[in-house]
Amino acid sequence: MRIGRLHGAFTAGTALSAALVVGAAGGTVAAVLGAGAAAAASGIGGSITRSETLQRSQYWVDRGFTYTQTGTWMPDPQGKTYRRDCSGLVSMAWHLPDSRSTRTFLSWPGKHQLPSLHDLKAGDAVLRVGHIELFARWVNENRHEDGAYVYSFNNPGETVQNPNAANNAGKIGRDGWSELTTYIPIRYNNITDDGPPPGSPDNSVLREPNGAISLVVGGAPFHLTPAEYAELGSPPSTAVPAGTFASMPGIIANGTYVRTAGDGAIYVIAGSAKYHLSPAEYAAMGAPYARNVPARLVAGLGAVPADNTFLRDPASTAIYQVVSGAKYHLNPSEYAGLGSPAATNVPAGFIALVTASVPVDSVFMRDPGTTAIYQIVGGARYHLSPAEYSNMGYPAAINVPAGFIDRTATVPRDGSFIRDITDGAIYQIVGGAKYHLSPSEYSALDSAPSTNVPHGLILSITATLPSSGYLRSPDSGAIYQAINGAKYLLNPAEYAQLGSPAAVNVPVGFIDRLGVVPADNSFLRDLSDTAIYQIVGGAKYHLTPAEYAALGNPAAVNVPHGFAAAVTGTRPAGSLFLRDPATTAVYQVVNGAKFLLNAAEYAQLGVPAAINVPAGLLGLLGSRPTDGTLLRDVSSTAIYSITAARKHLLTPAEYAALPDQFTTDVTARFLATFPDA
Repeated sequence: MRIGRLHGAFTAGTALSAALVVGAAGGTVAAVLGAGAAAAASGIGGSITRSETLQRSQYWVDRGFTYTQTGTWMPDPQGKTYRRDCSGLVSMAWHLPDSRSTRTFLSWPGKHQLPSLHDLKAGDAVLRVGHIELFARWVNENRHEDGAYVYSFNNPGETVQNPNAANNAGKIGRDGWSELTTYIPIRYNNITDDGPPPGSPDNSVLREPNGAISLVVGGAPFHLTPAEYAELGSPPSTAVPAGTFASMPGIIANGTYVRTAGDGAIYVIAGSAKYHLSPAEYAAMGAPYARNVPARLVAGLGAVPADNTFLRDPASTAIYQVVSGAKYHLNPSEYAGLGSPAATNVPAGFIALVTASVPVDSVFMRDPGTTAIYQIVGGARYHLSPAEYSNMGYPAAINVPAGFIDRTATVPRDGSFIRDITDGAIYQIVGGAKYHLSPSEYSALDSAPSTNVPHGLILSITATLPSSGYLRSPDSGAIYQAINGAKYLLNPAEYAQLGSPAAVNVPVGFIDRLGVVPADNSFLRDLSDTAIYQIVGGAKYHLTPAEYAALGNPAAVNVPHGFAAAVTGTRPAGSLFLRDPATTAVYQVVNGAKFLLNAAEYAQLGVPAAINVPAGLLGLLGSRPTDGTLLRDVSSTAIYSITAARKHLLTPAEYAALPDQFTTDVTARFLATFPDA
């Protein structure tokens, strides 16, 4: 079914005079956007011409690929695969690193909103909630209200609706004006016009033969409505040939200043983002010339600059690089290492609006010092080998300092979805753990957008149980608090008590794999009385303030009283090693019994990791393990069964006959504490 669309705001009245030529027998579309137009091959995530976006869209048309959100992804002309739905089609047409969704397209900093539908050019897109389409051309260049031809992927089993021939359902890719007005017009930041720009001076007013009038702002044409033209005082216009607007740059130059005609507010533009200057800021910038523009132009600009924008605070001379919605303060040597690229002077307030410190979206970064390339996904980095980078299709990588890369995490943030390019398996990341989604589980999560990653990145995430976070079952709406492999079902009052934190929708299978007792050395703080508990060996121990301080005041997770009460054990079970931080003595604990190890014995056991615990917790342990405990002499490999604090040497036949053959390695001196049975 056709999924909804968006209503929008950015428009730059462009009278697109490009002719679209369709080859015979379902041939490739070429856009003639002016003299010398050509379709240069693009790189993944790199610059792409308008004509190439149309050629790539037609590629899926010519191959008869059908719509599905859950079926096998299909390749582009270079073999990179994309999801077969509306957003996958546009992602493929723009040669993006991943298949985005309509939801992520809305907030994606890699695009900007056009001032109006009239500003659409070939290769732009129209977006609304639930649907996106690639704009091809106007039905009538002289009357945009007659509608537009588009590439649109809509219904399961149907091929792409396109401007050139009916699809397998007998539909042409065409939208009427009333349909178009339900969309937001958007432009990919890396799209480039075919052919050289005409080079019209800023603030000039140009008129094409069809009567369309555009104001040139920062080198880009902005289509004026009759009311806007009148509001600007109906300035004289210069006649230009048909197609001029289509061949001009589509992005306003960095450092352009504009003043909205209605209220006189002044803005500086950088990376297709705007910043409203206060009178003091404008004066501090030297009160540069600001051209009067309609408010509609400003309304369509975002707040966060596009990738690889460089901003300079003239007050401090600090320079920042912006990548994927995040900023990084470059020191002088880092800036020089990037080639000292042009930086736009902006007030500190503009820079402060970029709040993220790690990339928000998937992006590829290159350390120019080592030439190492990293994929950043969910705020985490993964170092790509040459073979992995090749398998990813050599996507465009942005040169950044090593410091920018190093501040990222090693595991993607909660709610990230990653797709193994080797087998198409999709994983959800929550609390540092991965979960392999079945097709039905992925569908139940609305087939959330996933990022293609190498198999090695999947393998690098070893945890399968979340260390933290809040999980919601989409079936029941139940919300669980997850802490170090354990879950607790929150009632509404408990959830509110915790501040109603954001919860990630996950399959029931992900929730079911969690236990009820957090992993060793978890610290829980009971919100009802602020009591702090240490979890060791499946048991909880109430720490006094002095004991908690002696352990270094480790971070404790706030939990409802019910979560702490659900941990009923009071004596550690299983096999573990505990250290008294006051004396540094190390004890081996086996099923409730402790044994003080000397240095040689600790080394003999391999110097295993020991958990620091208060002496009070150690005092709860005895010298007698639970009946049926199996101990193995680390020196002789002899195996003993403990019953009623006595040991029995098992013969190989007796050991083989046991249903549970789990043994714990211990020293001979530990065994010597138990008399023979």
